[in-house]
Amino acid sequence: MIGRSEVVNSKSVELFLIFAYFIFLFSPSLYSADLFEYEEGVHYARLEVPIGTSNPEKIEVTEYFSYGCPHCFRFEPLISQWKSQLSSDVIFNRTPAIWNVPGYQMFARTYYTLEALDYLSKLHLPLFKTIHNNKRRLNDLEAIAEFVSEYGVDAETFLRTYNDSFGVTAKYQRAVARQKIYGARGVPALIVNGKYRIEGSMVGNSNLGMLQVADFLIEKERGLLAR
Repeated sequence: MIGRSEVVNSKSVELFLIFAYFIFLFSPSLYSADLFEYEEGVHYARLEVPIGTSNPEKIEVTEYFSYGCPHCFRFEPLISQWKSQLSSDVIFNRTPAIWNVPGYQMFARTYYTLEALDYLSKLHLPLFKTIHNNKRRLNDLEAIAEFVSEYGVDAETFLRTYNDSFGVTAKYQRAVARQKIYGARGVPALIVNGKYRIEGSMVGNSNLGMLQVADFLIEKERGLLAR
C-alpha cells in the first residue's frame, strides 16, 4: 500500500510541474520565437510519409503515449494545461502506443474501449494515477475490468466491448499502422499536423522543451495555412 508521504510527494510534483509550465508559458524570455529557432533534424523530425489529419483547415497535434509509461504520467499535468490553452484552430488528440511491451497493447485497447463507452474523459487520469501513484497491478484484463467497474462501468459491458467491438478493433489497427509511420523510439512523443515528430530525446529529455517545439511548429503550420 502506498504511504501518505508518497501521495503528498506525488501531488507536490504535479503541482510543481504545472507551476513551472505557467512560468514557461508566460515568460517572454523563454517563449520568444526570436530566441528559439528550432531546427529540423535536431529538435524535431519530419515524418517520411505525412499522415492525413481529420480537418485540413486546422492544425492537429497528437500525443503518442501509454498508460504504462511513467514519463507519460509525469507529462500529463503539463500537456493537460497546454491543451487547455490551445486556440480554436488547433485540434488535440491522443494515440496509444502498441509496442510489444508488457501491458502496452492491453492499455491501448482499453483506451479505445473507454472511448467507445464514453468513459475516457472520466477515467483517463484515474487510470494513470492508479498505475503510477497507487502502484496497483493492472496486469490483466480482469484487473482492468474490476478497476473500471469502480467508476461505474459495467464490467461485462467493458469486456464485451474490449473483445468484440468492431469500432475498437478498427481504431486499434489504425493505431498499429500509424505507429509505424510515426517512427517514435519512445513515449511520450508529439506528432504535429501529421508532418513532424517531437521526442524528449530531441530536447534534452525536457517535457517543457517538447511543448515549446510543438508551439513553434504550430506557428509554422499556421503560417502555411494563412497563405
